[in-house]
Amino acid sequence: MPNKSIYVLLFTMLSLFLLSGTLYAQRDTIYMDTIQVKEEGLKKHSPTKASLFSAVLPGLGQVYNKKYWKVPIIYAGLGIFTYYAVQENSAYVERKDAYLGRVNGDSTHYDKFMESGNYYSDDALLSSVELHKRNRDLMIILDVMIYLLQIVDASVDAHLFYFDVSDDLSLHYRPNFLYDERTGRATGSLTLNLTF
Repeated sequence: MPNKSIYVLLFTMLSLFLLSGTLYAQRDTIYMDTIQVKEEGLKKHSPTKASLFSAVLPGLGQVYNKKYWKVPIIYAGLGIFTYYAVQENSAYVERKDAYLGRVNGDSTHYDKFMESGNYYSDDALLSSVELHKRNRDLMIILDVMIYLLQIVDASVDAHLFYFDVSDDLSLHYRPNFLYDERTGRATGSLTLNLTF
């Protein structure tokens, strides 16, 4: 029975041979380099301006970057989390007033809360108050995160505004086999050649 390492080596060599090829992604030069922009008199796309636009009005930086499709996504996210933050806040205030009314003996808030058919023990009502407060705070945090992420997104898009994606950037990969005469072992490797 032949040695298993020979099969492993043959399999590795065959796999590397089959995987050799070329990937293309970008042109050899980036045409909107800073020097060329100044020489040709074109306006440079500013990441700072995009960030400031997004900070002032969410989505405005994306419009500046000509990524119009992102604006409805930003406003949908902000709108959904704002809506749920308002809902959770009203539920929190209602249950907090009911709990405080029950503890202080003021039945006006608690009676109003009981008319809706919800009856809670003191512990359950307090737990409900804490739950709605935590949910409200979470919705506010998610809203702030979307706001900050859209600013970062506008800045990154502005940095990559002139990044050219075409077929001329190439990555060549091919198998490479080395034989060590001292040890009598062959090793395989993958050679990557990136051309700009």
